[in-house]
Amino acid sequence: MTRRIRPLPRPLPRRRSASTPEDLERARQVLTTEYTVLMSALSAAWSASLTRTSLFLGVLSAAGVAFGFASVGGLDSTTALVVAFLVLLLVLFLGIATFVRLVEVQRESMVYVTGMNRIRRFMQEAAPAAGPYLVLPVSDDETALYRSIGTGMRGRPPRLRLLHLTVQTQGIVGVVTAVVAGGCGGLAGAAGGGVVAWSLASLAFLVTLVLLYVYWHRSLADIRATLAPHYPTPDEPHGRPSAGVSGTPTAP
Repeated sequence: MTRRIRPLPRPLPRRRSASTPEDLERARQVLTTEYTVLMSALSAAWSASLTRTSLFLGVLSAAGVAFGFASVGGLDSTTALVVAFLVLLLVLFLGIATFVRLVEVQRESMVYVTGMNRIRRFMQEAAPAAGPYLVLPVSDDETALYRSIGTGMRGRPPRLRLLHLTVQTQGIVGVVTAVVAGGCGGLAGAAGGGVVAWSLASLAFLVTLVLLYVYWHRSLADIRATLAPHYPTPDEPHGRPSAGVSGTPTAP
């Protein structure tokens, strides 16, 4: 279960009439520093995601090589099944841990990207002449998140959410982990024959995949609830979401 966190407080509306040039300059300096910190944190999150994924896939590949050597090493079938089952259990644990960590990194990235979009909104309002040159969103809703850094620059949220999730790094790790779980189930039922083994393998695969995706969905829904949008993406006259008040075109 994902621990719920309190919604982020809404910022107080700025009183433009009371803002002096000195106040705007100080705010610009502070937010520029914050933008740099968020960008660095986002890069670190992506690096951690790639590192954990590479570690998991590396261990999985090593386990496959070990199975190949064990098959030609003269082990009897019972011993080979026990060894394979224990190794797959270890890989399954690492896969689940990697998946959970990748989801946590995605949650962190959503916070960082939202903060960067809000700071970009401030910059656009402070210097309206720069608006037409901003190609990244100045809104902070879900539509803007899909047009931000590292998201594929979509014009709107994907219609086939499940397919979109599956091709993400988290989805790939989730599917591979479910396959490993299916392998564990198949080995556990090997003594009962092929029908039992395949039935247990299929059941373990489906149950693991569903549980991982349910956890993923709830985790993202929880973090979205804390990031209530303050600057929604305006709609264009023909119904497509625009890039924001900056006036830049939407992705095709």
